[in-house]
Amino acid sequence: MSRTTEQPAPGQQPTPDPQSAEPSGVEQSGAEQPTNDRTTRRRRWTVLLVVLAVLVVAAVVVAVVAVRSAADAPAEAVAATTPVPVQVAHVPDGTKIGVVVTLGDGEGSEWADAAQGALVAQRRLQLGGTTVQLVAQDDAGSTDGARAAVEALAKQGVAGIVVASSGRHVDGAFAAAASAGIPVVAPYAAGSDDAWSTAPSTDSTASAMRSALGSAKSPLLVDLGGGAPSGLQVAHVVDAVRDADTAALATTIAERTGVAAQTADTTTGSGADAPVAADSDAVVLSGPAARQGALVAALQSADVSAPIILTADATSPTFAAALTQAGGSLSGGFRTVGVETDDARALHPDATGRSMSAFLGGLRVLADDADAKNLTGDRPFSSVAPVADARSHDAVIALVRAVGTARSDEPSAVADALATLDLSGSDGLAGPDLVFRTQEAMRSPASVLASSAQDLGLRPAASDDSADASGSPSLVWFADDTEG
Repeated sequence: MSRTTEQPAPGQQPTPDPQSAEPSGVEQSGAEQPTNDRTTRRRRWTVLLVVLAVLVVAAVVVAVVAVRSAADAPAEAVAATTPVPVQVAHVPDGTKIGVVVTLGDGEGSEWADAAQGALVAQRRLQLGGTTVQLVAQDDAGSTDGARAAVEALAKQGVAGIVVASSGRHVDGAFAAAASAGIPVVAPYAAGSDDAWSTAPSTDSTASAMRSALGSAKSPLLVDLGGGAPSGLQVAHVVDAVRDADTAALATTIAERTGVAAQTADTTTGSGADAPVAADSDAVVLSGPAARQGALVAALQSADVSAPIILTADATSPTFAAALTQAGGSLSGGFRTVGVETDDARALHPDATGRSMSAFLGGLRVLADDADAKNLTGDRPFSSVAPVADARSHDAVIALVRAVGTARSDEPSAVADALATLDLSGSDGLAGPDLVFRTQEAMRSPASVLASSAQDLGLRPAASDDSADASGSPSLVWFADDTEG
C-alpha cells in the first residue's frame, strides 16, 4: 500500500520520518533498525564498488606492463621451415654475381660444397622480388687458374665476385679482380688489400687458438700443408707436408704424446715396448681438411688422448667425410676455432636464431625444388643441401646489398657502395654482423668451437637418387662455453 507524506504547515517544523532519517551515530532501537540495515547495505555496496575499481585499475596496469615487456623481449627463433625472403631495392635487371670455386682435389676444394649456400641467397632474393644470376667458375686450385677464373667472370660482366676457396692460390684471384676493378668477398680466406674477408681476423684466430690449447705447455704442431698458424707459439713441429704415410705419422704423434708404441723385432718376430720419451702434451693439426680428417682417424686408432686442436679447415664438409671414410668416429668431440655460423646458431632464442632459421628455411625450399641444380649445374641441389653453408650465402647477400645501394651493377660503383655497408640479420644475413669499412669485415672475434655429431633435424638429408651423396653424417660446430 502506498504511503503519503504530509507536508508541514507554513512556519511549522517538519516531523522527522523514522524510516528516512539519517543515522546520528547513536544506537537506534526497535523502529530505527530497518534504517541501519539499509545504510549498512549501502556502505557495503560502496566498499565493493571501490574494491572492484581498484582491481580493474590493477589489471590495466598489469596488462600495460605485460605488453611493454613483450615488446622489449627478444624475438623468438622462427621455424626452420619458414622461407623468409630477402628484399633489396634498386637492383638492375640482369645483375650477375660471380662465384669462384675449386673443384676436384686442389687447394681449397674442401669448400666447393659449402659454397652452394650462395644458391640459397639467390632463392631468398628471388622470393623477395630480386632476381640475380650466379655465374660459377672453377679455379682448379692454382694461382693461374684463379686468375683465369676472374678474367672469365669479368668478361661476363659480373658486378662482384665471391671467392669461395682458400689457400695461397686465391691471391691470384684477388689480384686479377683488383686489376679489373671488381669487388671480391672471400668467406673462407683471410683478407688482403684486394678483397674483403668475412672470415675471422688473423689476430682473433690466434687468440682463440691459444685459448683452445688451454694449459698445454708443450704443444706439437703437425704441418699437413697449412703452415704454422699466425701468432701461435708451439714447442715442436713435425713437417708432414709431403708425408703420405698417415699411419706412421699417427704412430709418431702417439709416441710423442706419451702413448707406448709396440715395435716388432724383424729377426725373432717378438715384440717389445720401445721406450719413447714423450715431449708433447697437445697436438695442433694444420692443413687441408681431407688430410686432417684422415689423420684424426689414425690418431683415434692409435689411442692418442692428448688434446687435438684443428685449424678452421675442419669446419668444411670435407673433414667429416674424410674422417668417416678413413674409419674414424665423429663422436670424438673435436675442437677448432672460428665464429659460430653453423646450424646450432638457429637454436638461439633471439634474433640470431631467427636469422639462421630463415636461411635454413630457404635451403629447404630450394632442396624441395626438383629442378634446382648446384652451382656448376651437374648435380641436383638436394645432393649438396646437407652441407651448403651460411658463409657463402652471406657473401652473396652482401654483394647484392652493395648493388642495391649503388643502384648500379657497374663494379666500381658496387665496390664504393660495399665499403660503406654495415650489415646484420635484418639485412638478410644468416651469420654474424659484417662491417665492410675495413678489409676484415667480420667483427665478431673467433672463439673456440666444439663439434657434435648429433643431427639437429634442421635441414634435409642427401637425396638417395644422387650418385654424389655419400650419406655420411656431418658435424655441427658450436661455440664452446668451456673454452680455456
